[in-house]
Amino acid sequence: MRIRSWSTVLRFPHSLGSESDCADSDSRVSPDKTEGRGRRSSPTNQTKALLASDQPTKARENRIVLSAHCSPAGAGTMKRIESKLPLLAIFLAVLLLPTTVAAAIAKAIDASTIQRLELPDVLVGPESVAFDAHGAGPYVSISDGRVLKYGGEGVGWTTFACSPSYTKNMCDAFSELPPVATESSCGRPLGLRFHKNSGNLYIADAYMGLMRVGPNGGEATVLATEAGGVPLRFTNGVDIDQVTGDVYFTDSSTTYTRAQHQMVTSSGDSTGRIMKYIPRTNQVTVLQSGVTYPNGIAISADRTHLFVALTGPCKLLKYWI
Repeated sequence: MRIRSWSTVLRFPHSLGSESDCADSDSRVSPDKTEGRGRRSSPTNQTKALLASDQPTKARENRIVLSAHCSPAGAGTMKRIESKLPLLAIFLAVLLLPTTVAAAIAKAIDASTIQRLELPDVLVGPESVAFDAHGAGPYVSISDGRVLKYGGEGVGWTTFACSPSYTKNMCDAFSELPPVATESSCGRPLGLRFHKNSGNLYIADAYMGLMRVGPNGGEATVLATEAGGVPLRFTNGVDIDQVTGDVYFTDSSTTYTRAQHQMVTSSGDSTGRIMKYIPRTNQVTVLQSGVTYPNGIAISADRTHLFVALTGPCKLLKYWI
């Protein structure tokens, strides 16, 4: 029987982030020295979305966004308007993503393959990008509590999903408050992943926990708000075993919320967790606790291990399952 353990796959130099963010956490997570050897995955072509934001040059205008209510996809289209706000764009490119340490440097992006998709006015914070089983999308999680779907140039962006609290707290009403001031009541979706067979979208919401919404979108169902008797305080990344349907997700901290994310790195907080949700039984299991700022998570192609990005230590770790 395989012993579950960690091994360090890649550590990023401090030049890729501030020194305070890339703290040395070797004392907190011990690299595996046996099972991590000799296992390499072949490079695979994957679609990656790069999110960019231009710096504002003028004061923000207060403008109401159309169709901000949570409704199934296609119920309303957000009109694309020329904006004086910062441009938020999603660059779609096909990258060759090597998974071995020797090929850690990705190939340069070919600018001819990039398509710029502008979000509607006043919408900020595009976090994760996902495509459904039919290749439709992209679907994007944003800071006002919703998941948007891009339906092409003729349709633009529509509201696809939101948390139950988004409707309950009337978060579709215009507010002059910044998103960070309302995200605890409206929700802040971060990680997104589709289960291909069912068409369900799983959402890791920083405040609401692990959620799921059907293929037609609408109000999501909250699946988990705690694990092992400890509340989910900063739910972040999510991925799915497409064969079993099991869901793997991260809780970046049990001490700080997403609004306090800088404290997670500056304090060296190591209360993060890696968890597994089994849809057949609605059971949540803590696979690993005491992790330093676990963020994104991805299951390997052979389904034998997880890759977990640690934001504070600037490491990519492998967890055998």
